[in-house]
Amino acid sequence: MRKIVPWAALLAALLLAVSCASTPPAKPPAPEAPQPEKPAVAAPDAELAQAQSLQQKADKYGLGEFDAEDYSAATKDLKAGQDAYGKDNGAAKESLTKAIDEFNSVITKGGALYLAKLQEQADASKQAADDLKASVAVKDQYAEANDIYQRALKEKDAGDLENASADFMKARDAFDAVTAVAQQKKDDAEKALASTEQSKMASEQKAADADKALTDEGFAPATSGQ
Repeated sequence: MRKIVPWAALLAALLLAVSCASTPPAKPPAPEAPQPEKPAVAAPDAELAQAQSLQQKADKYGLGEFDAEDYSAATKDLKAGQDAYGKDNGAAKESLTKAIDEFNSVITKGGALYLAKLQEQADASKQAADDLKASVAVKDQYAEANDIYQRALKEKDAGDLENASADFMKARDAFDAVTAVAQQKKDDAEKALASTEQSKMASEQKAADADKALTDEGFAPATSGQ
């Protein structure tokens, strides 16, 4: 029995050693792969510049009064975009894009009404010149004014707000100037005619007075032919 026990213990130790050698050591857990960072939204510089430019154009011609609803919405969205700029560029871009659409609507609707108003003013000035026959009395100046007016009509039809508005105002002022010249010519002609009539009447009165004096003196009147 004394010999069996040591061999049994030795065999158990050998088996334990073989078992430990065949079992690989546990590997540490692999580190998690880093998640890609969410790309930052670029600042909407182009949208901001466009919205501001459109607002300046609408304000230049006072188009807000012709489309107050869209103008109010556009200014609010522009402010919201400016407030969010650099903090939440996604929201800023969304607000600015809405502002661009709304300002374009203001310019389209309000621009047409604004040009219609300017055309009415030019039409009234042209009619005043026509009533005075200015196309004859002030022929060259009238033709120049009418050329500007016709050009403005074509620019209006083409949707050219800037040039059409400028030319309608130029035509209006030109027709007003033509009307003033024609009116002055008419006034001068009427004064000259009145002066001629007065001179004629004075001459006739002088002749009548002379005839009466001759008659009173017993002479034959000068108008009798004697």
